Amino acid sequence: MVVAAAACTVAGLIVWTIIDPGGVNWGAVSFGLVAAVVALGVALYGLRAVPAQEIAIVAAVAALATAGRILFASLPNFKPVTFIVLVGGIGFGPSAGFMIGATTALVSNFFFGQGPWTPWQMVAWGAVGFAGGLMGRHGRRPGRCELALVGGALSLAFGWFMTLWMYITFSAHTWPAFIALYAQGAFFDAAHVAATVLCALLFGPQAVKIVTRYRTRTQVRLLDDPVNDNKEATC
Repeated sequence: MVVAAAACTVAGLIVWTIIDPGGVNWGAVSFGLVAAVVALGVALYGLRAVPAQEIAIVAAVAALATAGRILFASLPNFKPVTFIVLVGGIGFGPSAGFMIGATTALVSNFFFGQGPWTPWQMVAWGAVGFAGGLMGRHGRRPGRCELALVGGALSLAFGWFMTLWMYITFSAHTWPAFIALYAQGAFFDAAHVAATVLCALLFGPQAVKIVTRYRTRTQVRLLDDPVNDNKEATC
């Protein structure tokens, strides 16, 4: 039902923008779209038979990323959150990575303040975790330079995505206002990129090794029972 509701929300908003583009409240439309994306991601994750071990891992990594955001609160945008979410996605897969990023945004904002920006942050960090999961498919371990390049690009994309929210919701929809907003956020975007790249260069391969090893140790595999098989063969 959640998937159907999210799809109907997106369809309704699209129809609204087509029928009455001049009367559209773009802040409300954008909020509805990103909220629907979050609901869809969470619902699709819930449709899987997720083992308790994975849920505990998602909660633990999200708690670590939240702690990193809080501990570095005094440094403007220089935080290891994106790096931790990216590594979590690499270690545990795209769907778990999305949940790590979305949970991190939601929980950490209980400290920094909830608001209409929260669903946007959930989508942005969820996308970082999802991208990390794609990087780590089939047990692949990205190298130090690849982590730094991808992490830096994702950090920049995160900042641009959040600036887009500010432009849609609060700013005049003109090119000068658009350029001015992105210029004002350049310092914060650079700090975010620097933090992620620095963490990737210093701790990247070791962090990936730790999470992939932990994933291997917590995976449960059901083996055939040779005793029962032999009894059935005898009968």
